[in-house]
Amino acid sequence: MRVLIGEADFLKKRLGLEDLSTLEAWQLSNADQPLPPATVYLDLSGCFAKYRPSNTSSDAWWIVHAPAYTLNELPPQTIRLNAWPGFAAGPDWEMAWEGEKAKQIATEICSLLNKNPIRVPDQIGFVGARILASIIQEAVMLSDEGAASKTDIDLAMKLGTNYPRGPFEWAEAIGWEDVREVVERMRDEG
Repeated sequence: MRVLIGEADFLKKRLGLEDLSTLEAWQLSNADQPLPPATVYLDLSGCFAKYRPSNTSSDAWWIVHAPAYTLNELPPQTIRLNAWPGFAAGPDWEMAWEGEKAKQIATEICSLLNKNPIRVPDQIGFVGARILASIIQEAVMLSDEGAASKTDIDLAMKLGTNYPRGPFEWAEAIGWEDVREVVERMRDEG
């Protein structure tokens, strides 16, 4: 069995779905309730990245949103995923895994969700979140220097690069704390 963890509205937003009827192969489970037994858990919120509920099977696989960690920092049988808002809704998923079994599970799960797994290096921030966090950090410094307003920076990025959001809009959608965590972890490893 496969369990997709999260509330319906959250899952719709993260996956870019109008309704959840396309997820027939999944049992949906709220993270606030005891999780049912499963062979694979998909946690787009990342609430179970570092710690697993004691009632879940020790041989279950976890695909978790965990841009601020590496596989070495997470429990065994984990596949990392970048599920920041806007990233998980696209057709390609940035993922990090080790071993053939993990590759097989990542491929199977992505196929069920009509996604394409893109294996990237197991580093803090993957690739996309790393770049976006750096852009947001630069935008904050530019704004703090008084060179441009937050509104002007967002507009410049949207018009100049055709981004769907400006850096401050991205940070609001992702959550400032999540962006800060990736930036700080990148700085610490550097």
